[in-house]
Amino acid sequence: MDLSAVGLVLTVAFAAAFDVGTRRIPNFITVGGLAVALVLRVTTGGVDALVGGLLGALLAFLLAFPLFMLKGMGGGDVKLLTAVGAFLGPYSTFVALLATALVGGVLALAISFRRKRLGSSLSGTVTVVRGLALKAISGGEVDAVPTLETRDAVTVPYGVAIAVGAVIGLLW
Repeated sequence: MDLSAVGLVLTVAFAAAFDVGTRRIPNFITVGGLAVALVLRVTTGGVDALVGGLLGALLAFLLAFPLFMLKGMGGGDVKLLTAVGAFLGPYSTFVALLATALVGGVLALAISFRRKRLGSSLSGTVTVVRGLALKAISGGEVDAVPTLETRDAVTVPYGVAIAVGAVIGLLW
């Protein structure tokens, strides 16, 4: 296993552990991971590898940041995904993002089921999707939709899903 793979696995493992324990992913993990990824890329692969890392980070950020703006994802999750993108580059980042979304969905269903909130969680998801679709079609305002801040919202330590998705992207 190369040094970059070790750095990625350590970054996402620490992030997942913090997220499970505190429901936060500290900046020293996310920003540190991003810095380590870019330094490793430039020292082991030169400018082309660095550009690949920057493109992966940009892809992850551009796809995750809108979810943060809609209050459907935490800032630490966005920063962690950006660091993952820097480690993986654009192609593997795309794979990791897809895997993360699938794992996150399964995790959300499991947590909702365990808390006996599956019905309300699925209803909230339908409300969000419907509101976003109507906004996209009409360009109008979105009615109030559930967010991470909604009372009794079922939240997921998404760092776990990101960690699994990152490893899938690494191995893909």
